[in-house]
Amino acid sequence: MNKVYSILFLLLTVPALCVAEDKPPQVISDAWTMIPKAGHEAKFEEALKAHLKFRHDNGDTRHWDTYRPVTGDSLNRYIVRSCCQPWAEQDSYRKWSNETLGNHFNENVHPHVEKYMHNFGEVDMDNSNWGEGVEANYVGVTYWNIKPGKGGQASDAIKQMSTLAKENDWPRSWSWSYPVGGDHRVMLATPFKNFADMAPMEENFYQFAMSHMKEKKVKEMFKNFNGSFSGSSYGIYRHDKSLSMHHDEKE
Repeated sequence: MNKVYSILFLLLTVPALCVAEDKPPQVISDAWTMIPKAGHEAKFEEALKAHLKFRHDNGDTRHWDTYRPVTGDSLNRYIVRSCCQPWAEQDSYRKWSNETLGNHFNENVHPHVEKYMHNFGEVDMDNSNWGEGVEANYVGVTYWNIKPGKGGQASDAIKQMSTLAKENDWPRSWSWSYPVGGDHRVMLATPFKNFADMAPMEENFYQFAMSHMKEKKVKEMFKNFNGSFSGSSYGIYRHDKSLSMHHDEKE
């Protein structure tokens, strides 16, 4: 989140596989993962909370949200993310950050951090359907590793499935994105209000597709999608509101 310690990382984000020339520029997310030093967790949280308030009080135009993993074997991570801005905004934002924030992060938060990771993600707005007012106390994220040479096939399948879901009112919200750095992956994020909201639906997406498309086309669509990837993984993240920025808070 600062000029000095920009070390690469990835989070709930992803880049467009195929973008037509006549489409508007892709928007991106900016995410930092921080692992506190052993025994510094409480001090880290206190410092991060103070730093986010400092950014707010100094007119930060971004909204930074913090997520904590609740599954997996790396539960000591804090993922701080903002979304969604065009690439060009990065230049003006970095200039503002350097001139306005100075060394506040380095002096207050950094002493409690063991490791950083950072990355951008290009968000596929055309094929996502998040909407306003979505209650995302938790976010489930599926990661797919794209096979070499299968990016176009994956993109076509994602577009077909997303169009089907939008046109026929699939009840879940979702967001597709692609990491700028690291492995060639696709990421699908789904918001949940609580754990009960994560229970399997009575009708899964395959059954949903079968009720709106011919069987042959459904099978072909899923074959193209599944054939684009070499493997997948899934994680659940909790939105930590106490460590997130609040632009709507009263002065």
